Amino acid sequence: MSHADYDVLIVGAGLTGLSCARHLAQAGASACLLEASDEPGGRVRTDKVDGFLLDRGFQVLLTAYPEANQQLDYERLDLRALEPGTLIRHAGSFHRFADPFRRPMQALPAFFDGTISLADKLRVARLRRQASKMFHARTSAKEETSTSAYLTSYGFCAETIERFFRPFFGGVFLESELATSSNWFLYLFHLFASGQAAVPSCGMQAIPEQIMAELPSGMVSLNCRVLRYGVSKDGSQPIGVWLENGTRMTARHLVLATPQHETRNIITASKDSFLASRFQPRRWNKTTTFYYAAERAPLNEPILILNGEGPKVGPVNNAVVLSNAAPGYAPPGAHLISASVVGAAPDAESARQQIEGEVRTHLIRWFGRDVKEWQLLAAYFLPQAVPFQQSFNAAQEFSPAKWARSGAASKSSKSRQDQQVILSGNSIQSASIQGALLSGRQTAEWLRTKLEQ
Repeated sequence: MSHADYDVLIVGAGLTGLSCARHLAQAGASACLLEASDEPGGRVRTDKVDGFLLDRGFQVLLTAYPEANQQLDYERLDLRALEPGTLIRHAGSFHRFADPFRRPMQALPAFFDGTISLADKLRVARLRRQASKMFHARTSAKEETSTSAYLTSYGFCAETIERFFRPFFGGVFLESELATSSNWFLYLFHLFASGQAAVPSCGMQAIPEQIMAELPSGMVSLNCRVLRYGVSKDGSQPIGVWLENGTRMTARHLVLATPQHETRNIITASKDSFLASRFQPRRWNKTTTFYYAAERAPLNEPILILNGEGPKVGPVNNAVVLSNAAPGYAPPGAHLISASVVGAAPDAESARQQIEGEVRTHLIRWFGRDVKEWQLLAAYFLPQAVPFQQSFNAAQEFSPAKWARSGAASKSSKSRQDQQVILSGNSIQSASIQGALLSGRQTAEWLRTKLEQ
């Protein structure tokens, strides 16, 4: 192969692209990370509005994520955890569902609260043990089904599913039908039970910023949109990559760590019929997050509030006073409240105004007339918030990286061509921060073996 500007060009400075770039840099490969926007992070971004920190959609980091434990410095992120457990809104009042393993004194009074039956509370404890064993064995259930079907078959009554599991995991999956893989549910159930749900004190964008700070100077180029690429017929020549500003770059390998719609646009513009025929777009789940500023917090603790009454009483799936967990999310003397709607991200301005009015009305039912005085800081309408996780195999979560073309190990020229362009991201791995970081690392490790050949 003739000379190329770089060993690897990576398109997209989300968590996957950043993870891939860092591991390639550590391996001594020459790589350049191209990002179309003005900051790294992809969907993990934080905006500053009037002294408030607004993550682009309500997000948390699960501290038990294995890959996050490996790649991130939690101490430097200064993580602030939410309270383990929830407040369930049911029958016009709030009911505490505490973690008996970590908050036994809080769980004791709730033990006799009938919002969740005693039998189902015991089932939760049994499910916790089962999920833990599966996680540590890196195995999955033999028969995979939907989360909803699994919970029913496990013996949970309809009331428990509707009051706790649907709003809680619906808020995690960002789909209320609980059609998500039961194996993925069990994996996450263990992570929630064994770790914390937390946010960095300076906002979720601190996560990609921490990784970017460890990259060599000049490795990342912002405001560089990739339009298309070109691959030689026999794979013997470097890949040509054309940018929107007219620049042409070359590399031995190209990694597309971009959002699904951008990946499809780049492949189409490149007239890569081979890759286009094998590109399999995933369904994405949608959500809308509203951020409000208030002089007085409706609660004094950093606990997630769930809508256990269903959509008939209002569209809010979950809410939390983020400034109770991380005071830096709000300026002194103010509080930041996040309220999320699952499965809705309207485009039309009239529909957006309508849903905000319905959300405020719903919050008034929860917290009283003070809500009328809350200031709407921003609303994030996210039609592609997280990929739908239809299936999940825990063993494959730790398997070698996936790539877009044939992936054949043969030495034929066609194989070399097929392995020049690689897809990476949490739309290929699991739909999470874990999946994004993992996919980036695995892609880098696979590329390192190819570069050494």
